[in-house]
Amino acid sequence: MRALALAVTVLAADALAQFCPSFTASSPNNTGDCAVEAVRGTNPTVAQWQAIFDTVSKGPSFWGSSGPTVSNISAGCSRPMPPLSQSPRFPCELIKAIAMQESSWKQFCPPTTPADQRGKPDQTIISFDCGYGIGQVTSGMRRFDAAPNYDRARVASDPLYNLATGMQILAEKWRVTLCVGDKQPSLVEHWYTATWAYNGLSTTNNPNNPNFSTTRGICRPGSCPSGSAPYQERVWGWMEFPPTSQHWRVVRPAYPRLSDLGTASRPPAQPDPTCALPASCAATRPLNVSECLGDGGVTDGGSAIDAGVADAGSAVDAGVADGGGVSTDGGARPPDGGGDAGPVTPPSVVVVPAVPEALPVARGCGCSGGGEAMTLVAGVTLLARWRRRRR
Repeated sequence: MRALALAVTVLAADALAQFCPSFTASSPNNTGDCAVEAVRGTNPTVAQWQAIFDTVSKGPSFWGSSGPTVSNISAGCSRPMPPLSQSPRFPCELIKAIAMQESSWKQFCPPTTPADQRGKPDQTIISFDCGYGIGQVTSGMRRFDAAPNYDRARVASDPLYNLATGMQILAEKWRVTLCVGDKQPSLVEHWYTATWAYNGLSTTNNPNNPNFSTTRGICRPGSCPSGSAPYQERVWGWMEFPPTSQHWRVVRPAYPRLSDLGTASRPPAQPDPTCALPASCAATRPLNVSECLGDGGVTDGGSAIDAGVADAGSAVDAGVADGGGVSTDGGARPPDGGGDAGPVTPPSVVVVPAVPEALPVARGCGCSGGGEAMTLVAGVTLLARWRRRRR
């Protein structure tokens, strides 16, 4: 079983390594009206990305002219802290997982699609709907968009600037969404609805959407088929199942109660998330304080093994969750105030890390009990699929 799963992992990782959309402005296949030309560059190594994430996590007061300007956000919802305006900061664990879901930590890669870009040297990754770079910055990057309050050329050319622009968008989502707990930026779980909004504050990403199983487990990358979980649960799953120990240490985030979320596109104010599973609170978890922004670890005085900055490591082309990768971040806002349009989906990567605790993980297509042959067939089938899904 282990050998078969490993074989699928290798096959999928090889396919992903070759996947790189680059719908640059000059391409005749640029049907999304992308306005900015791709730029040649070398993708940062995992170690170099760690330095970039560390800078961006600390916010605009730290990155200065290396990123765009970002207005203050409010912390506190009188539960008990009264609202207080402050310069934005971002949990590094969260933004690493978002970036893994969005682009698999790619700013530059050798283009494989569209056909007229194949064979060119490494250049900016650009999805079909004009999501640029590691943060898949979309809004403002199309010809019909109004001029954005950031430098579009730098979004295409500068990995740090691109990621910081993604955080400009995430900060806006923090402002327009209601409270989660006392809405403290240092608490990973308090970013739940802002993360939801980053991909689209719509019923498509509502965990109570009837398209999602009411008995689903954690969205484990590689075992969480497209359409089986909302965007924010995919990000939560990445935090718990990092691609390697060089990317980040395991974070086991808590989930909100489904009964607290309602069924609308805009969820009401939430109490602190405490559920150990996306669809069940039979077991609970403590909140996670970002190691980058606080003391590190969990809020109940436990050890900091579930939060932290990854050690610097060698370049690893990490996989994306099924239905993830090369997604989007904060593009044109739909009528319900959501964030963005749909993704290009690369081949699925089947990763097989050890489950850190005895909790079920989300599975689909009968993956939970088909034997070795079914595991291999399911993996190869997932690898062969290229899905395009509106979120």
